[in-house]
Amino acid sequence: MRRSVLAVACVFALTPQLALANPYARASSLWAQAAATQPTQPTTTATQPAADNPDWQPTSSKAPKSDEIVMPEKAEPAPEVKPEPTPEPEPPPPEPEKPKWTRHGFGIRGGISVIPTWAVRGYVQSMTNALCRGDSIPGGKFGAGLTRVDGCNFYIGGEYIYRFSKNFDIVPAVAYHRLKAPDGLWLDDSEKDANGNPNLQAADYTQVNFSFVALQVDFIGRGTIVETPDFAFQLGGGGGLGIGIITGKGLWQTPLGSPALGSTDGNPQNTCNSVADYSDFTKCTPHWSPDPDNPGGAPPAQGSLLLDQSGANVGRFAKCTKDSCAESDLNALGREKGINLPVIPIVNLLLTARFLIKDTFGINLTGGWNTGFYFGGSLQYFFGSK
Repeated sequence: MRRSVLAVACVFALTPQLALANPYARASSLWAQAAATQPTQPTTTATQPAADNPDWQPTSSKAPKSDEIVMPEKAEPAPEVKPEPTPEPEPPPPEPEKPKWTRHGFGIRGGISVIPTWAVRGYVQSMTNALCRGDSIPGGKFGAGLTRVDGCNFYIGGEYIYRFSKNFDIVPAVAYHRLKAPDGLWLDDSEKDANGNPNLQAADYTQVNFSFVALQVDFIGRGTIVETPDFAFQLGGGGGLGIGIITGKGLWQTPLGSPALGSTDGNPQNTCNSVADYSDFTKCTPHWSPDPDNPGGAPPAQGSLLLDQSGANVGRFAKCTKDSCAESDLNALGREKGINLPVIPIVNLLLTARFLIKDTFGINLTGGWNTGFYFGGSLQYFFGSK
């Protein structure tokens, strides 16, 4: 019982001290005392003006004027940044236009050929040639050794042109070449007597005919000198290889006979006294004579020669005119084939100038060496893709 009474007394005795110890409780009591000592003020209503309200007192700072109020500037929206378009790659520059030309063509070629006299003159004292100048022998050194000049050698044929490029042609061709010399008395340069004079009876009646059909391929390069849409002029050169199929009778020779004599009726005539006389076969006429290399050889039988029909033909002469002799008589006198070549090699070296019209028609001028000097040309027609 005492313990309970003692506990209650302690509570009442300590309560004021606990109140003082609490700051919030202390403040509340002070506010209450101050309010009790102040006079009572009328209550301000919501409708009372603020100037009459004693609770609203002026302060030391003025409110800013409306035009002095600095409103915070609104930040302008950042401009919309559009992503830059990815640049498209530039198209490659157009390739330069390739030159155009007609790829294929056909042509007809032709011209003249000349057997170079200078190439043979060093081996003979007497010879013949075809120079396309009638029977006139040129003077000077060029005509030295020539006894007969007649006829004209030529060639004619067809060609196919493959234009590998605008400036390079491959040209297969087929052509006939007439390559012969007039019949004549040829005398080797070594045939001289003790005095250095020509040994006239050592000459041979010589027939030369190496006409052939050529199968060849030429390779020709050209540079364009002038070019317009309608016309072009080209210069160039090249070469070719091929074979020639011999169509002529080749080389045949018949001994003139010793001593050198002439005849028109079978009777010997002392008319063959110089190389100049070789130009007339009635002055220097082939006849039979013993062959030193074949001493047992017999003369032609009586009646085997044409002159036997009209007389005794004592000297066993062939029947001849000024320009030729009968081949049957030459065979009876021992005519022999000197060279037996069925084919010959062809090496063609050339220079060329070509005029092209609208890259369709061509006029081609050509010159060079092909078993002799030649000069000619061709007319060409081009077609095909460009």
